[in-house]
Amino acid sequence: MKRREFFSAATGIGVGTLLTGTAAAADKEERPAEKRRQVYECIECEAVVEVLVAGDPPSLVHCDEPMELIEDQTTDPAKNKHVPVIEKVDGGYKVKVGSTAHPMTKSHYITWIELIADGRVHRQYLKAGDKPEAVFHVEAKKVAAREHCNLHGLWKDK
Repeated sequence: MKRREFFSAATGIGVGTLLTGTAAAADKEERPAEKRRQVYECIECEAVVEVLVAGDPPSLVHCDEPMELIEDQTTDPAKNKHVPVIEKVDGGYKVKVGSTAHPMTKSHYITWIELIADGRVHRQYLKAGDKPEAVFHVEAKKVAAREHCNLHGLWKDK
């Protein structure tokens, strides 16, 4: 079984994480950092894959179709229901999705919220009916956030 077929089968349940390239490639300092943490989505079944170690270039196939790269968005014309808002709280950070609460219905919801704290990634998975927010108990000097909406893709704070 080819490696990409194996990963396609392994991630067919919806959300997954993917390593591309080889262990030797992981040691190369010249690998572009901007390809790490890219998110791809299958247009057929909505499976989502994040690249942890980029190959050159990552070639992702799912449901016999190339997966689409989801670009981070920062401006939301829909009354700021998608852009993550970071708030410092006792013992960590709270990330809310949008300055106006995002819907969390079975057909439209936030699948995960991520806090990047001093370069470390912390993620909370959500489901329909949950509040569109997450609290991360971590101290950091520099933080950023992003989230994934099942209908409108990937969003990051400004």
